[in-house]
Amino acid sequence: MNKETEELKQLLEDGSKDINVKGEIAELKSSEQKQAEKEIQDWKDKKVEYKIIKQFKIPHELLKCLLNAKDYEGLIFTGEGGIGKTILTLSSIKQSLKSDEWEYQNGYTTPLKLYEFFYQNRNKKVIILDDVEGIFQNKISLAILKGALWNTDGERICQYSSKSDKATMPEKFVMNAKVIVLCNHIPRENDSSTRAMMSRTIFYRMGFSFNEKMNICEDFIEDDKCLSKEQKIIIIDILTKRVTRATKDFNFRTLRKLITFVNYNPRKAEELFIATTEKDEDKEICIRATQLYSMVKEQINYFIEKTGKSRRTFFVIKKKISAEVQLIRDVSITPNSKEKINERRLKNNGKN
Repeated sequence: MNKETEELKQLLEDGSKDINVKGEIAELKSSEQKQAEKEIQDWKDKKVEYKIIKQFKIPHELLKCLLNAKDYEGLIFTGEGGIGKTILTLSSIKQSLKSDEWEYQNGYTTPLKLYEFFYQNRNKKVIILDDVEGIFQNKISLAILKGALWNTDGERICQYSSKSDKATMPEKFVMNAKVIVLCNHIPRENDSSTRAMMSRTIFYRMGFSFNEKMNICEDFIEDDKCLSKEQKIIIIDILTKRVTRATKDFNFRTLRKLITFVNYNPRKAEELFIATTEKDEDKEICIRATQLYSMVKEQINYFIEKTGKSRRTFFVIKKKISAEVQLIRDVSITPNSKEKINERRLKNNGKN
């Protein structure tokens, strides 16, 4: 074999590695596609040390249970954004499975793309769908998801008939992968069709009271090896002064934002945090009213005077606050986070 022939043979072999086959259609991957796939693969291969705190032990065990269960093929975690559903799931899956044994997709997807995604990954051990509330609002997507979750005479049959020219998959296939769904909430949760889908899974609602969130943030700060003792004191001080039950969207991303500001400039951190953290003013006034007055009538008058809103609005907000004070699940209320943090701050200061 001469040199030119060898070079041509090598070129064809190298090129064949970059061909993606879908059905009967062969697509040559661009350098951008190859780079994107490499970045995703590197992300899947990367295992980050993640401490399973006590509040996450139940969902962590449920993930392990799903991987070993024969009776269930799906799991759904719901709960407000920023409380750790995704990072808990990914860290648990990365610990248990090889990178080529699972697949991940997030964001909006059409029924056809969902069906295609399921088909292409049907033989993986686990498929993770993250932030996909739109699936529940589309009857076709919901039907596809149901098929992927429940055995029919020993097999899970996914099916979808499409007139689209883009459809290159068979109209039916057997789903072998387990499915994990992560979402902030399930629209029309009490709808019979949605309930039927939920009943086919291990369903768990993740959520924390305000006090629990503060305690978890405290643990995160305590365990963060990248922060100095001085930085931890500053972060705790700002967190306990500036975050209340009236803070909008208080979650663990709030803490991450504060840590970013402190790392950038400790002297400017509080100003930046205040400027980028919103509060529900009506809720804050309602809380203040209950703190200032013991008589409900006086609380109402204070609220109306400060907000200009109705008696009914006061009770709606107060009821919501009362529900949040109670733990989202039937567990005991943790000690006041601020008291615990202040005790630790005094202890740390005494060591200096």
